[in-house]
Amino acid sequence: MPKRSKEDTEITIQSIMDAVADQIIRLGYDKMSYTTLSQQTGVSRTGISHHFPKKTDFIAALDGRIFKIFVDSLELQNDKQAFIDSWIKALENKQFIAILKLLFHHIVSADSAHEFSSRGIDRLYSVCTERFGSESAKDLEWLLGISLVKMIK
Repeated sequence: MPKRSKEDTEITIQSIMDAVADQIIRLGYDKMSYTTLSQQTGVSRTGISHHFPKKTDFIAALDGRIFKIFVDSLELQNDKQAFIDSWIKALENKQFIAILKLLFHHIVSADSAHEFSSRGIDRLYSVCTERFGSESAKDLEWLLGISLVKMIK
């Protein structure tokens, strides 16, 4: 079998990553699997696992993209109250909730998966304190708590 070109490999990886992002949002991290990804992409499960041996490898590769989808749901250009209001409104958005579930899931999971959550939480704190000052940390903690309660209802 001839060796695949670097470009073909990159196209395959991008196709897998697009499917991962879609399935995390649509199905949730727990229901996403090598089988569902294979069905969506046409890449064999073995081919997918060649590029991403562990399920947590998907999250590490998508880290920046997931954070961008998350913050795009939030109002960061105006005042702190607009940010808070946008977060509360975003709790009605399936994509926003799916990313929050992923974040909370990785906080309590084993291995190094918590690094994704730690980086995500640190980024949120940084964005909030840069935009709204250090007192916004308490608001962020309150919003995370409200989000968690809303997801278990």
